[in-house]
Amino acid sequence: MELVKESKQEKLIKRNNRIRERFAFFTDVKHFNSNHALDLLADEYLPLEKDTIWLIVRRTGHYKNL
Repeated sequence: MELVKESKQEKLIKRNNRIRERFAFFTDVKHFNSNHALDLLADEYLPLEKDTIWLIVRRTGHYKNL
């Protein structure tokens, strides 16, 4: 059971890293406003809300270690 839980954790870590990389791309390379970048990411990662994506990007709260 722990192996399954670990693989879920790994998937979440990979997803969160992709979100951080995309946010950095939108803000650093494309020079988008952070609010616009969050809107684009919310559309791309549809089940997640804008506030959740912001927590992932800033590594705060529950997403600190993920």
